[in-house]
Amino acid sequence: MTTRTTNWWARTRWRTTIGLVWTIVALYPNPMVLVESIRNAWSPVIDPTAVEEWAKTLPRNPRAIEDAVLTRVAYAVPWETDGVPWTFPTPAAVMARGSGDCQARAVVLASTFEALGMPYRLEASFDHIWVDYPGRKGAGIERPEKAFVRRAPTDRGWASRLNLPEVDWAESWRIEREYFWDAAPTWRLALLSIGLLAISVGPRLMRRRLSPLRDTPRVPVNATAQSV
Repeated sequence: MTTRTTNWWARTRWRTTIGLVWTIVALYPNPMVLVESIRNAWSPVIDPTAVEEWAKTLPRNPRAIEDAVLTRVAYAVPWETDGVPWTFPTPAAVMARGSGDCQARAVVLASTFEALGMPYRLEASFDHIWVDYPGRKGAGIERPEKAFVRRAPTDRGWASRLNLPEVDWAESWRIEREYFWDAAPTWRLALLSIGLLAISVGPRLMRRRLSPLRDTPRVPVNATAQSV
């Protein structure tokens, strides 16, 4: 590997690393929000105590309970609730603010079923998460064929099963664009884009500007002294 190639790889790794750091900082001013969300996504928090009093007012009909949760938790994406592109909240946080996305609604519904001693399981596709229960007929993006993972609660934690899902890539692109990009504040997208552009182009412009100085021949000190 030549010196030029080695330098190119070093610069590429540096730009990639700085770009990733900048992306996280621009999108998550408090990185712990992202850390907690990843932790909750890996092991969802189902908290019956967070919904216990409210659950007592609900009928023992799972469909009616689901409708009540959809009414209680107004739909809002994380850009609107937390000022970040993605979160995986706890039931207590969702109940406190009264809004959230599909993940927020799912953990509240699961917690309500848990509080009432009713069976359920979490199902997730690449774009959505929902709660399944006996007798439920999923439709649209909540059809069983869409799920790539099913997670059922057990005494020892979550029992997970992976599946080969049915994917509509056009539909998936639309959902992801609306969720992450369309709902994002313009100034945050501008901040992210400007930073990534500066990281990508800035060093190149700096090298071009300095290259004439490096190429200028140096006059030996002795030669300068003799001419004087």
